[in-house]
Order: sequence, then structure tokens, then C-alpha cells
Amino acid sequence: MENESTNTSQTDITKLHLWQIQWVRDVLLLLIGVFALWLGYAMRDITIPLLVALLLAYLFEPLISCLADNPKIPLGRIPVISGILLLLTTGLLLILALTIPMVISQTSSLVHEVQDGHLRAKLEQLNTSFVPIDIQGEVSQSLTFLPEENVTPTTSVDVVQAAEQDSTDILSLARTTGTVALGIAGKIFSFVILVVLIPFYFFFFSLWFPEVVSFTRGVVPEKGKEETVALIAKMDAAVAGFVRGRIVIACIMGAILAIGWLIVGVPYAILLGIGVGILCAVPFLGLVGIPISIGLLFLDQLGLPEADRMVWWGILLWPTLVFGFVQALDGWVLTPLIAGKATNLDPVTIFVAVLAGGSVLGAYGMLLAIPVAACIKILIQERLLPKIHAWTRGEADDPLPFDD
Repeated sequence: MENESTNTSQTDITKLHLWQIQWVRDVLLLLIGVFALWLGYAMRDITIPLLVALLLAYLFEPLISCLADNPKIPLGRIPVISGILLLLTTGLLLILALTIPMVISQTSSLVHEVQDGHLRAKLEQLNTSFVPIDIQGEVSQSLTFLPEENVTPTTSVDVVQAAEQDSTDILSLARTTGTVALGIAGKIFSFVILVVLIPFYFFFFSLWFPEVVSFTRGVVPEKGKEETVALIAKMDAAVAGFVRGRIVIACIMGAILAIGWLIVGVPYAILLGIGVGILCAVPFLGLVGIPISIGLLFLDQLGLPEADRMVWWGILLWPTLVFGFVQALDGWVLTPLIAGKATNLDPVTIFVAVLAGGSVLGAYGMLLAIPVAACIKILIQERLLPKIHAWTRGEADDPLPFDD
């Protein structure tokens, strides 16, 4: 009988297809996943608008469902989605109309200061006045990548050299004009594609979102379906709460930082506030705004007469005070009011998760680290810890994977 069952088992194995063998199926799924990631990266001009539109549809789904299925005023999904698109487009155009002139002006001023050599002159003055003599040479050498301050030629030799340099610059500019023009045209074309495709994809993703959710529920195995759906719902609440909350909080923090730094006299405050506000989407990453704002204010004060300069403690205090106020507003008002305790993670876990994500995937890893950490915590709490507790009490039906 034993030989018979062995022969039957061998016969059954030989009749199996490759995809019916567990380890082969796992390897194939892994390879398909890696290939999908590579293909998505290779086709990023197409996949990025798709992913952005899908993220927007996911973020706006609660609002769309609430307005579309409201029993008092059942508007339907198409009018609600169209209205949201109209409001988003109008709001974005208004924000751009208000901020772009200031951003362009401050960016142009910064670029002009770098090209004219004023920034290098200020840094060299700072090096001479405050850096120890032993390392002044190394610091000065590190500033050579910045252009020197322009000097007007005074002799005939200088005039000839300047004219020759100008003719060389004109020829070089003529040679590179075509390449630059093509590059600019390509960037504009890519931007136009993004502007057109993202609202187009967003409309249809939002329209079909309930069907996508229903289809996903249908492919979940019936065994343990209720527990799996409940677990996914908890992860969805954690991820959605964090993402929606941080986007709104980052916008508010960026606006307040820009206004506050503008009031205390930090140069390029609008540009800096927008940049630091974007970084504030990741907790603790916005802290880089403190040394940058202090450094910019200090360099700006060096260009003023000594009698008109701000006292040293004011240079340190006022930019830091603005950031501290915004950070306190985030911790005590914005996060509890907008995001709540969506991830249910303590500050130490958040900080470690951000550092780990940044070391693996850079800025993208820092942004994804907290939702991933929240999902892992939910999995541990809902699936692993109950089994461990049951195992320690001797009540487990199935042994743990590491239990002999």
C-alpha cells in the first residue's frame, strides 16, 4: 500500500503544470512584480500621470461618495467629479497667479546674485571675519565653484580681452541655442501632457472607483474574507488619513512660513517657504528650514552698513521663532484637527521610519515610510501578536513558523 501511494504521488506530480507547483508560482509572481516595476519606470512619462491621477481619485473618494450619494441632494458622480475638477483648476490658477510673480522675482534675484558674484563675495567676507585662520584656505577653495564678482575693465588690454571673451561667449551661445531650445520644448511638451492627462485620468478613475473596489473585494478568497477586508480597511484608514492630512498640513505650514519669514526679513522668503512647506509633508524633514533661513538672513545682513545690521541674537532668534511657532501649530492644532492619530505611531517610531526610508529610497522612501510602518504595525497587532499570545498560553491551534 505504501509503494502504491508513493507511485500515485509521483504520477500526480509528473502530470502537474509548472504554474501548479507552489515555489514555481511564487518565483513567477516575484519576477512579474519586478518586471512591472521596471516597465513602469521605463514608461514613466505615461505611468506618472496614471499614478498621480489614481492617488487623487483615492484621496477625493470620500468627498465624492458623500456628495454623490447624499440622500437629500443625490447629485451623482459625474457632476460631483466635474465640479471638483473645476474648483481644483480654478484654485490652482489663482494660487499660481498670486505666487508665480513673487517666486519668479525672488528666483531671478537669487540667480542674478550668484552670477554677479555677490553671493561669493559675501561668503568670502564671512570666511575672513568668522572662520578660524587655520581653515580659511580650505573654505575659500570650496567657494571657487561660485562665479567671482564682475570687474569693469579699465585698460585697453582689459577691453580687448573682454571683447574677445564676449565674442567667444556669443559663438558658444549660438552653438548651444538649438540644444537648449529643443530641451525647453521637450519640457513644455511633457508639462502640457501632464496637465491634460492627469485631469482626464482622474475623471475616469473617480468614476469607476466603486467598481474597482467591488472587483477587488470579489477576488479576495472566501476563507477569512471578513477578517481580510477588515484588516485592509484599517490600513486604508491609516494611509488615507496620513496622506490627506499631511498634504493639507504641508500647504498651510508652507504659507505661514513664507509670510512669517517675509515679516522678519529673511531673503527669498516666499521661495524658501514653499520649498520647506513641501518638505513638511514628511515629519521632521522641514527642520532643514531653520539653518537655511538663518544663513540667508545672516548673508543678507552682511551686505548692509554695520549701523543698519540686525543684532546677532535677532538673526538667530526670529527665523527660529517663526519655524517654532509653525511647528507648535502643527503639533497642537493642525495634526490633531486634520490628520488626528491616523497612523497611531509614536514620535520615535516615526523618526526611525523616516530615517530608514530615506536611507533605502531617498525622498520617496521618507514619504512612504510612515504609511508602510503604520500598515506593518496593524499587521503585527492584528495577526502576529494574537498568535504569539495564544502560543504563550498554549492555546494556539497552529504552531508559529519558528516553533519546532
